Amino acid sequence: MTKQNRAMELYRFLAAVLILCYHCYWFAFREEGEQFVGFYLFVELFFILSGFLMMKSIRHRVTAEQRLHPAAATGAYIWVRLKKLYPHHVLSLVLVACIQLFLRKDIYPIELLDVGLPELFLVNIFGFVRGDYINIVCWYLSALIFASMAIYYLVLKDEERFIKIIAPILLVLLYGTIFDRKGSLANTILFTRYSPFLGFYRAVADITVGCVAWRVHEWLEPVSIPGERLWATLVEGAVLVASWMWMYGNSGKGDFLFVPLFAVFIISVFRGRSYLTRLLDNPISGWLGKQSYAYFLNNLVVIYPCMYFFPELSLWGMCLVCIPACFAVSLFTRWALEKLLA
Repeated sequence: MTKQNRAMELYRFLAAVLILCYHCYWFAFREEGEQFVGFYLFVELFFILSGFLMMKSIRHRVTAEQRLHPAAATGAYIWVRLKKLYPHHVLSLVLVACIQLFLRKDIYPIELLDVGLPELFLVNIFGFVRGDYINIVCWYLSALIFASMAIYYLVLKDEERFIKIIAPILLVLLYGTIFDRKGSLANTILFTRYSPFLGFYRAVADITVGCVAWRVHEWLEPVSIPGERLWATLVEGAVLVASWMWMYGNSGKGDFLFVPLFAVFIISVFRGRSYLTRLLDNPISGWLGKQSYAYFLNNLVVIYPCMYFFPELSLWGMCLVCIPACFAVSLFTRWALEKLLA
């Protein structure tokens, strides 16, 4: 495997595409059927992978001196992430706002400004948005930033205590709370009186799983497993098939099973021993992976116009229009930002 895991980059892009299919279902067809109903679970893959890569970064890049100043090191880490992701967030927010102004006759710019401030500053995950929204998919970025900030700091303070004591407690409490309040990992992003901050809890729990997964990967790294090339291929293929078969028409209590399955999948892919991973470790996979965040954040940039201009489309038809359209929009926004920020 190369230093950049390009097979995992491809999987991240494919997860973004499938989440778009879920958003097509959610925003336009949720009253009519169950197709793609469980594809929100690929957000778990995003979060777990973020935790995995965050722990990898800590182990390989953080010096002993930086560990003595965890608050400063955490601030530096989050600043780097924000510089990479925040411009995409702002541009997608502006684009969705402009589309709403064009398509809706019952809304005015001042109203969008009032609604959009929590999203602009990425504090929407803490319940400041209670109904109206502009680009609701940015809840993921809000949760990612704040959850990563908390966990990064805890790991730097005492990594062994976090992995062996804090992480198990967090996982039981947070997943238990989500299960008790919702029964699944779906629809955890909106603040209610009885279920505050569930989207934040979800991010913290998933990122914690990713941190633990990195430690397991680190422990397994020098271990030679007989027949691993075949076994790893079967495991990775089984997770991919199970993901599609379950999520295509199901959601609910079975959601939680995919948290450890995705962790095992990520560990296997990063070991790089399977036939599948070796096949997908190529420049095209790496290039597609770079589009993932822009693709995710631009979902509503294409879904809203598609709903407006093509109201007769089926769910499959809408997906077939929106998938390439979102890709084209994301290529353009990435190019525009690169030119603007150069």
